[in-house]
Amino acid sequence: MITVLNNQSLFDISIRYTGTIENAFKIAVANGLSLTDELQPGAQLIIPADVEMNNDVVNYFSAKGIQPATGLTENDLLMAQTVQRGIGYMQIGKTFKVS
Repeated sequence: MITVLNNQSLFDISIRYTGTIENAFKIAVANGLSLTDELQPGAQLIIPADVEMNNDVVNYFSAKGIQPATGLTENDLLMAQTVQRGIGYMQIGKTFKVS
């Protein structure tokens, strides 16, 4: 059993504890979840015994103390929906003109 951290998704859990993204499907099924379900911090998840492990990746995350948490917060979603300005968001021929 593993404990979900803040902003973790099933993909984060899968890569951290099994070393592959593909195992997110098996983890979801084992826990009665959908891949897109928002996980609650502190929730306990089962990692099925039949998943294929990539121990190199698992050991890397463990040795470096990396805990992926790529889930978006409400604030992140609101920011993504607002109009972005600046050179990083301009499209040539649409909002950025070359003359």
